[in-house]
Amino acid sequence: MKRVLIIEDEQDIVDIATMILEDEGYEVCSFSNFLGFEGRVNASRADLVLLDLNLNGYHGKDICKYIKQNDSLKQTKVVLMSANRDIQLVKEEAGADAYICKPFDLIDFIQTIKTHIN
Repeated sequence: MKRVLIIEDEQDIVDIATMILEDEGYEVCSFSNFLGFEGRVNASRADLVLLDLNLNGYHGKDICKYIKQNDSLKQTKVVLMSANRDIQLVKEEAGADAYICKPFDLIDFIQTIKTHIN
């Protein structure tokens, strides 16, 4: 079973995304406290990280760069999620694999995950 790690500080979005992803057959874990995120990302063994950009005290771009520059994690797919209008530029700067705009369309959300997790 493929595993998705959600890094998001809005619990409503975590709950909705978790429900959608579990319905699609993915194992989902999440966290919203970012202190020590490196250890949690490493321990998650996720196939894909669904990552919000604007986190309480952190920027998702930095977490994405950490994942993509870490030898043991760089194959992990990262999908940014944000309402930021410059998300395409941020995706390129951070080295993310894809992005989803908030608010997201259910079909686009599922398709983006499926495309990048397989």
